[in-house]
Amino acid sequence: MKKVDFSFSALRRVIAGVLGCLVFAGIGFGEEPTIVEGPLLAEAQRQFREMKSTGYQHKTEVDGKAQSYRYDCVGFVAYALKQAAPQARASAFNALEIAPGRIPSPPKYVAFFQSLSKIPQQGWQAVNQAKDLMPGDVVAWEYKTARSSGHAVIIADVAKEEQDGMWVVKVYDSTSSPHGDDSRLQDLRAEVLAASGNRSGLGHGKMAFSADPTTGAIIGYRWSPTSKTKITPIAAGRPRS
Repeated sequence: MKKVDFSFSALRRVIAGVLGCLVFAGIGFGEEPTIVEGPLLAEAQRQFREMKSTGYQHKTEVDGKAQSYRYDCVGFVAYALKQAAPQARASAFNALEIAPGRIPSPPKYVAFFQSLSKIPQQGWQAVNQAKDLMPGDVVAWEYKTARSSGHAVIIADVAKEEQDGMWVVKVYDSTSSPHGDDSRLQDLRAEVLAASGNRSGLGHGKMAFSADPTTGAIIGYRWSPTSKTKITPIAAGRPRS
């Protein structure tokens, strides 16, 4: 049997090679991979931190001096884009042919995000898989009710895969229906809607997104991590400017 020469110096060379690969990959010894947060997360956090009152309504009414934020889900996204990613906002609005004074509906955002892989747009990056969701991404989906065509949120942290294959993540949005661990439940700044009795407007909570087991594509959502999964047209995009 041939003797294997594995001296201490050889072991040092192996360790050095492994560390070198980690550094080359952008991961230093004892460090976690760097998470790059998109500009919309900081804007959502700013609004939430500074606001004195908020409420859910379809007409966008923001008073910066009074720190009052009243809008619906897409009104919130459009306002955040205007403040933190104006080029991304302009390219999305132009591609979708949004008329002056109007904003995209959730289905419009879904179509726009789905097109990014084939038709790149300035200020945007496609996000095709649930595992790739990052802070600052926008997720939009369709559902039809008497007063709504869908919903849109801003991702607030890194999505974590659960044992059931769902990806749980914190989101910011404007809504009258609380998510899991929702900030609005105890936030006295959030206006109570007479129709639902819920506190509404800007806040954060936890949701979950489902992924196709083969492709990893986002195919559905849970309003809270423990609620029922709804499969629906859904897509995500990452604004960069």
